[in-house]
Amino acid sequence: MINQTDLKYFIELASSQHVSKAAERLGVSQPALSHCMKRIESEVGLSLFLRSKKGVTLTAAGQRLYESAQTLLQNWQNVVIAAKSEMQEISGVIRLGCHTAVAQYTLPHFLPSFLNKHPSITFRLQHGLSRHINEAIISGQLDAGLVVNPTPHPDLVIKEILKDRVSFWQAERNSNPDVLIYDPSLLQSQSLLKKLSLKKIHFKRKIESSSLEVIAQLVVAGGGCGLLPERVMQAFATSPVSTIANAPSFQDRICLVFKPEFRKTKKGQAFIESVRF
Repeated sequence: MINQTDLKYFIELASSQHVSKAAERLGVSQPALSHCMKRIESEVGLSLFLRSKKGVTLTAAGQRLYESAQTLLQNWQNVVIAAKSEMQEISGVIRLGCHTAVAQYTLPHFLPSFLNKHPSITFRLQHGLSRHINEAIISGQLDAGLVVNPTPHPDLVIKEILKDRVSFWQAERNSNPDVLIYDPSLLQSQSLLKKLSLKKIHFKRKIESSSLEVIAQLVVAGGGCGLLPERVMQAFATSPVSTIANAPSFQDRICLVFKPEFRKTKKGQAFIESVRF
């Protein structure tokens, strides 16, 4: 396969039109340069040079390759420059994932000041369940994530930033104490419902919702008891709320998760340092 060095050799020979001159400028032997050109011609399947005692000239196919090779080499150099810039400068895009509820009580604490301090950084936010965010970081679709109870993985760095408590909450004036509002897709829900049953606590009616924000708002409005993280509940509480009597709870770890490669970039270092509570 033709590589970057092959293109450099080809461009130099096409420009100088003389093997000895091109070899001298490139710092290689004439046989090595000639062998490289024959290998390129063999791979392309076409003659690229017309050879004579005076030197070499390009064939029509060689001229076409010469024009394209210069563009390819310049594009490659641009990619290298961009990659080095990514490593050495605090600039570019950070792909960050987190659950929408987690985003609401975490991002406002550090993102505005980070953006103000680093005007060359932008973010692409992706929201979803924590386990899906975790998978997206492993697969390289995201640079980092704020993940609840992340699953350990050899390719991930997991840095705990907060703790939270998931339990059963109700407003001081709850007009529907027999109603439970919860998200059945959350792993914490399954664990806590089993513990609730062991305590002989039962709800006559259940409302399922995939939005923790909606659950919190319904709790505040007296719509029932909500199975929620405390930080989410407090973020929406406009009046006193408390856990129901003898309610079991589940302790959450909110962690900053990323691959080691992200920390090697300047933007990654700056971002990781900024996530403090």
